[in-house]
Amino acid sequence: MKKLNIFNTMREKSIVFVIIALSLGSCIQSNFDYESSTTSETGKFKGTALEFINTAKAIDSLSLMKEAITLTGLQTLYSQAGPRTFIIPRNPGIRAYLKTNGFASLAAMPVATLTEVLKYHIVKASYYTQDVQFMASDKPIMYQTEGINPLYFSHNSGFQVIVNQGTKKSFTIYVSNIRPTNGIIHISSDVVYYLP
Repeated sequence: MKKLNIFNTMREKSIVFVIIALSLGSCIQSNFDYESSTTSETGKFKGTALEFINTAKAIDSLSLMKEAITLTGLQTLYSQAGPRTFIIPRNPGIRAYLKTNGFASLAAMPVATLTEVLKYHIVKASYYTQDVQFMASDKPIMYQTEGINPLYFSHNSGFQVIVNQGTKKSFTIYVSNIRPTNGIIHISSDVVYYLP
């Protein structure tokens, strides 16, 4: 009987250990080259959003975004003075968007379409979740973009930024609150769009 009690205690401790390990593991984010270019304490980047994208290595997860900006000639929108909020999709999100929409590459997209997609990812204001005016969670706020449709920013109780919460399709930001000199960058795993 004594051995059974010890076994149960060890099993319970093992289960607790596994739960803790899984919880911590789910909080760990993959390391990307652009993370080393920011100040870890504040998320500040000593350059514009365009410089942030351009300093990513060619094999980095932002290379398709760099290509899209070059194809559309929108460098000025990413380098001009802010405040602006930039949603920057990672390569996997851009590839998924291309596949879903039947394009073999960014160069295969009509320039006008690609331009509108990128403009929707630039908001004409700052959305930084650490700002006291945005402390309430799950409260979508409408913003005008450089494109046609509005975009809604909010965050959940874990301060993960949510794009278009309350519409038919919302997106959770992958890395948020990077602060270049001309605004805020939120890196997305998706190309975001608006479905009212």
